[in-house]
Amino acid sequence: MGAEVDLGGRRALFVIDTGAERSAVSDRLARDLALEPGPPVLVHGITAAEMVPTVRVPRLAFSGRRFTDLVLPVFPSALLGADGLLGLDVLSRFRLTLDLRRRRVMLAASGADVVQRGIAFGGASRLPTYVTPIRSGRFSQLILTHVMADGVETVAFVDSGAQYSIGNQALMRALDARLGPVERPTLRVYGVIGQSLLVRSGQLANLRLARRDLGPTPLLFGDLHAFRILDLIERPALLLGADVLTRFSRVTLDYGRGRIAFEGLIRRPPPAPQSPPIRSP
Repeated sequence: MGAEVDLGGRRALFVIDTGAERSAVSDRLARDLALEPGPPVLVHGITAAEMVPTVRVPRLAFSGRRFTDLVLPVFPSALLGADGLLGLDVLSRFRLTLDLRRRRVMLAASGADVVQRGIAFGGASRLPTYVTPIRSGRFSQLILTHVMADGVETVAFVDSGAQYSIGNQALMRALDARLGPVERPTLRVYGVIGQSLLVRSGQLANLRLARRDLGPTPLLFGDLHAFRILDLIERPALLLGADVLTRFSRVTLDYGRGRIAFEGLIRRPPPAPQSPPIRSP
């Protein structure tokens, strides 16, 4: 999902990416604005971490919020598919609302009450009152507990910059142990820093998320680098991409309170992966 940002009077389209630890700009935008180079930084891709170039962004405004003196990684425009992306370095201080039905994004101060009628809350690891809490994500990701994938209990985190949802190999093995092995075709996924990974394509009979049964849900399987850095390689885990998020009318991520709200389940099947998806780091 994209949002318009202001870069010192220049309007640009940035992807809202809750799976990226850092915001970034495209190489084309950096050239157009003649942005000053910054020091190389380490960025986590889909298979490993790499050093990438950066530029200095004097001012960035989004949803009524202003950020100054940013040092942002630079990614190829062809892989990024936008002018830039907004990652957790910017988003994790706020309450982020993705109004998927109206295609609007809102950023507000964290801590205000977001409880509304008709919203189901999923337990996130930073909320201290969980019966079985797990640790916070390394880069402030909110990790959901009590997610069920065909009867297998799993944890999950939201990556709004990913086209498709991806389970790790531990989840695939647990599903095979419970339901029997199935043949899963392979395809390749690509990241914004040029890395690629071979994954398997399958389908769940039912994904249960925040006390909602989503029914049949296509799913990719592969051990992304994100699972490793979040220490989610050995246990069943799931990256929730746009294909699952868009089955709700609204998703709210309140990073300060450690809470994720899913509102208005839309009863329609998600799109099956048809071509190699490009996802954020």
